[in-house]
Amino acid sequence: MKLPLILDEISEVEKVDLIEKVARFVVNRQLTAPAILMLEVCKPINFVGSQFMLALNPFVQAIFNTMEYQKFALIIEKDENLELLIQCIEKLDADKQGE
Repeated sequence: MKLPLILDEISEVEKVDLIEKVARFVVNRQLTAPAILMLEVCKPINFVGSQFMLALNPFVQAIFNTMEYQKFALIIEKDENLELLIQCIEKLDADKQGE
């Protein structure tokens, strides 16, 4: 499978799955508050951040799954996807607190 080059190459199902995976990662490590704070502060520059992630792609291949990393970088280009990530983190954290 080839790496996606634009957001339109990522299906809605893949997008939601990856956002939920990142949200679970954050909540399981009890980083909800710092993650939400960082995401809210970085909202105005999310496009620049996603482009920076894409520029670092060759260097992070040894650490992360390249396909998921590239997809996530493309997903967070859009403001609505960043908001979806924040909402997913908040929902998972609320569910975890309710247990």
